[in-house]
Amino acid sequence: MHFSKIFVPIALGLGVFCADAFAVESYEWGNVRFDGGGFVSSVIFHPTAKNLLYARTDVGGIYRYDFSTQHWIPLMDFISENDKGLYGTESFALDPTDPTRIYVLAGTGYFSDGRTAIFRSTDQGANWDTTYVEMLAHGNGMGRQTGEKLAVDPNMPNIILCGSRTKGVYKSTDYGKTWTSLYKVALSDATGNSLTNVNGVSFVIFDASQGKLADGSTKTIYLGLSETADNLQVSQDGGKTWNTIKGGPAGLMPHRAKIVNGNMYITFADGPGPHSITKGAVYKLNLASNTWTDITPSDGSEKDNSSYGGIAIDPTDEKHLVVSTLGKYTGRHLAANGKDNYGDRIYVSTDGGKSWIHGQHYDDGTNIDENGTLWIPGNAIHWAGSLEFNPQNPKEVWVTSGNGIFQTDDITKKVPLWKFQSRGIEETVPLDIVSIPDGPLVTAIGDYDGGVYTDINSPVIRHSPTVGTTESMGYAAQTGTLVRTGVVTVYGQYESINYNKMYRSDDFGATWDSIGTPKGAKGLVVLSSDGKVILHRPEQSAQVYRSDDNGKTWTTIETGEQTQYARIVADPVDADVFYVMNSMGRLYVSTDAGKTFTEAANRLQNESAGVYYNGSGLIRTVPKREGHLWVPMDQAQVWLAKGYSENGLAYTEDGGASWNKCEGVSTAIAVGLGKAKEGEDYEAIYIWGIAGGADKPLGIYRSTDKGKTWDRINDDKHQFGGPGNGNFVVGDFNHFGAVYMSTVGRGLIVGAPKGSILPIPTTMRSQFSIAMQLNGRNLMVNAPANSTLKLFGVNGKLCLQEKVGANSSVSLEKIPAGKWMAKVVSSQGKTLSSTALVVK
Repeated sequence: MHFSKIFVPIALGLGVFCADAFAVESYEWGNVRFDGGGFVSSVIFHPTAKNLLYARTDVGGIYRYDFSTQHWIPLMDFISENDKGLYGTESFALDPTDPTRIYVLAGTGYFSDGRTAIFRSTDQGANWDTTYVEMLAHGNGMGRQTGEKLAVDPNMPNIILCGSRTKGVYKSTDYGKTWTSLYKVALSDATGNSLTNVNGVSFVIFDASQGKLADGSTKTIYLGLSETADNLQVSQDGGKTWNTIKGGPAGLMPHRAKIVNGNMYITFADGPGPHSITKGAVYKLNLASNTWTDITPSDGSEKDNSSYGGIAIDPTDEKHLVVSTLGKYTGRHLAANGKDNYGDRIYVSTDGGKSWIHGQHYDDGTNIDENGTLWIPGNAIHWAGSLEFNPQNPKEVWVTSGNGIFQTDDITKKVPLWKFQSRGIEETVPLDIVSIPDGPLVTAIGDYDGGVYTDINSPVIRHSPTVGTTESMGYAAQTGTLVRTGVVTVYGQYESINYNKMYRSDDFGATWDSIGTPKGAKGLVVLSSDGKVILHRPEQSAQVYRSDDNGKTWTTIETGEQTQYARIVADPVDADVFYVMNSMGRLYVSTDAGKTFTEAANRLQNESAGVYYNGSGLIRTVPKREGHLWVPMDQAQVWLAKGYSENGLAYTEDGGASWNKCEGVSTAIAVGLGKAKEGEDYEAIYIWGIAGGADKPLGIYRSTDKGKTWDRINDDKHQFGGPGNGNFVVGDFNHFGAVYMSTVGRGLIVGAPKGSILPIPTTMRSQFSIAMQLNGRNLMVNAPANSTLKLFGVNGKLCLQEKVGANSSVSLEKIPAGKWMAKVVSSQGKTLSSTALVVK
């Protein structure tokens, strides 16, 4: 396994504690491959430059497509922890006169205190300048897939307009450096989360065909507003005055528009979308005569009154139109392996909208190509808010979706084949991972479950059965057993029913068996190190439940004062021990396999000694080291001057009886461990924080000597907005130097020393291989924890049944001599292995 060619080596970091500190090896950065996994809000081609295509996402920044490698290149990995909300991209614009210039409107209402910025690049996104602005963006809000709020004047490209959600339209005359209010329209006092349902201006369009003003700027500008009345406006004097264009469809709001030869083609819906909408239309407006023509696609003899989002017009033939429904599930999308699902329809017209066809009929066959992404079959094109022709190749059309991007090489076919074209776009939200020593990397992600990796650059199949969002991954350090929980939705003809489910794997995630019935949905799940005890805290619940019979029955337990929502962890050596820490630095320990928790002898927080705890990061155990815990004592806090607290990193080697402070660490928001460096006797330690002085930059630091010295291993171009929702950094336990980090929507980040070859082993440790061998009158059994040995006579009668696990010995002293059949059965009743025995 090796990293993708798009990785760029980063600058060298320096050892920070010793006068003779040496330079840490250079790192390269990229993603654990998933492909897509989030909503791509829009795609835009440059109108004249060959094959210059960009995409924006709702929580993962923007990308540029490399047609030579068929790979998307991320362009916003420089974003800092304090500015992580800027990964929510609301709009972007390309300078039609200069292919090197691009502008981005970015911000997320619930991150970074709602901070909004305009990014400017003069080298196609390789480098950026930033202007923070007062108009509030919300890249993950409703209406995020509507037309572009940013627009560049094609006659005078130093002029840029920007529509906002709440403050109307702003204008820049210096290439986006400074902004002033131009037109107060669609105003709102919404901020933060309340921005979600307020879209304001849906698009801004310059129409160069209607002439210039005296200064050379474009005189005619159109606005679309996310309102159901007076929602299309025009200025004929460069934005000084505005008039409403009357006659549009009642009760609908415009989403996207294209202007060709004096006609504006507009898609409409009854809400901002991309969901919670039910109807819409497509209209053509003659701009000279103000004549409206309903060209809504028909489904047979009747119009399809769906909501509509994307619209594209062939640059070589204005009668060749493509439109997409939005938030509808009436188009059948079928993959070659027979898996299908229902999503948006894509309609094509060759006569300017008089008649339409769509290629997702029930009997038309395959129309989805997985294109090397193994998880996409069975998923549909949905939330199709943006469509674009390639200006250089009018048969090629691209469409955005809630799970990525699709592209067809020939839109003129009766059934266009839509390829999943999302390689390089990594927009999942990682919530948990496990790097299993001598085993694979197992991930848990939002919306799409996660997968098991033996090669981080290869396509992966989602965990099956799927549960959607997997919030955590329970892992038993002694056995390798995994447990996950989530919600399974069964769709009926008239309703859907949700079931809370929990699944167990005794083969490193290759297969999953249903166990018990959890007391609530999703949430935290923890396994004792021998895999026998499950602790489960359902989503948004302070209550913890315990099961020692594989989920068949559950009891309620108390974990300690103010430990609600805190992460419980299991000691990797002593199967009877669990730990949880509250927000005041009190560690609670269970020594009876999770039945009860009591406060540890010493509190981590010691105000008189200047030690505090205000962390929200995960406390970490250390493989094969009993009682070892590492605790990050900080969290990102936008109300603080620096945006984070400064309490540092602590650890204990005796289960909390005593604590040690890593003096060189001033901030630790997240901590993780990984394989030790060769020649060192302790695991490598990674933090997202600051080491070597409070004036150092926030980043990923590594220590190979148990926290004595630290090196920063990332640089300012590779910050990824910090560890985001999952709030973790985790080292790889099979390869020294490799480290993983969660994000707010840039997928699972991975970094490793430059030139590293990282083959995750596919051969698991031998103690997990199921084996049975007679040794006299003892049967030696290697099997997953909680397995059962069953011994059958030749007549099929069960004569012996006994629990077994790794390196078990079962006495056969009471078994008569003769031929027997031995079976090892999993805790779910699945036969894992069988063999014939001759007992003498």
